[in-house]
Amino acid sequence: MRMFRTAGLAASLMSGICLAMPAAAQEQAAAPSYELSRDVRQAAQQAQLAIAQNNFAAASAALNQAGAAVQNDGDRYVIATMQLDVANRTFNQAAQVAAIDALIASPMVSESERAELYYHRGRIAYNSGDNNAAQSSLQTAVQRGSTNPRTYVALASLLQQARDNAGALAAVDQAFQLQQTAAVPIPEDWYRRAIDIAQRVGDQGKVAQWYYALLAAYPTVRNWRDALRHYRTTMAADPEAVFDLWRLQAATETLTGEGDYLAFAQAANSAEHPGEATRAIEAGRGNSMLDGRNAEIAALARTTGQAASSLRGRLESRATAARSAATGAEAMAVADAYLDFGQFAEAAEFYRLAVEKGGIDAQRANLRLGIALSQAGDVATARTTLDGVTGPLGGVARYWTVFANTRPAQAPVMTPAAVSTSDNATGG
Repeated sequence: MRMFRTAGLAASLMSGICLAMPAAAQEQAAAPSYELSRDVRQAAQQAQLAIAQNNFAAASAALNQAGAAVQNDGDRYVIATMQLDVANRTFNQAAQVAAIDALIASPMVSESERAELYYHRGRIAYNSGDNNAAQSSLQTAVQRGSTNPRTYVALASLLQQARDNAGALAAVDQAFQLQQTAAVPIPEDWYRRAIDIAQRVGDQGKVAQWYYALLAAYPTVRNWRDALRHYRTTMAADPEAVFDLWRLQAATETLTGEGDYLAFAQAANSAEHPGEATRAIEAGRGNSMLDGRNAEIAALARTTGQAASSLRGRLESRATAARSAATGAEAMAVADAYLDFGQFAEAAEFYRLAVEKGGIDAQRANLRLGIALSQAGDVATARTTLDGVTGPLGGVARYWTVFANTRPAQAPVMTPAAVSTSDNATGG
């Protein structure tokens, strides 16, 4: 039976600089029953009063006195628990380690608590610069069945430093699974760490998977820009797909600086989308991202402006011809032109016609149908359409799906001319 009331091990772990135990671990960590010897009980009561008064020197002296009178496991457990509490409150790492080691050795500590103690032991070693001891303690925590996601994140960092990227990737995977099982939001920096590890391993599937999740949870300018810049490099062999990713960067309002605006305009021009190239240049000049006196930009503006005018002048007659054509090739070209000019409803009509008539790349047509629908605000249909895109364009479609999922139905149409200028950094 209990002869002395103490805050218990969970409270000791949560106080001071140590990180909190997860809720599940706290629920499992029911305080054990114990009986204190008379001398230890009296000294512990003095220590408890001193702690309440923030007189940690007196508390330590009383606990040292109690240590000399230990007679049973209950005595050792209570003394170590209180010593850990004092060590946490005084930021004394050496005393933390001694108290944690005493608790690890105690038969009164549950396995879930012992795993958590090894986690804290590892964090202290890491903060002290002893990576080998830190890794050993964290791996022991894992072997003991740790359900604390931070155990696996900390271990992943150490494994990555040791160039065991595959092991680090597995540890991060486990951390994510535990966090999701607990229905706790995953911190943004965990995603970025996971992406970095996956890139080092060369697992592009994992990189994309975690970028999708990062953007769904944290759709910031930086995250969209980083994700799209990375994915464009993987699609370099398909300039049309690369440009569809540039379109998404404009739609998410994450064109930042001269480099982005100029690269977008050049990509549009190369992909024969002069309307978007012209609007990108106008937008860049309008918000001072592009120099209106720059000869290269001026020449590009003239070229794309003339091409856009010519394309628009022929569009109505081409649309009429597309409706009676035997295949969908002309309808696809007309749909691309309407998308180029930001006429999303018309673009959607002709992408559907192109797919119906056949003879075209149906995956690309459906991707762009989804793009047009998401831009027009028909979010539900856009999601369904994009979900059906498979093969090499499936990844591009998934990014557009993430965008569609962040939009309210019938949202105002976004065009490159309306992109945000909150980040004035230059560079591509």
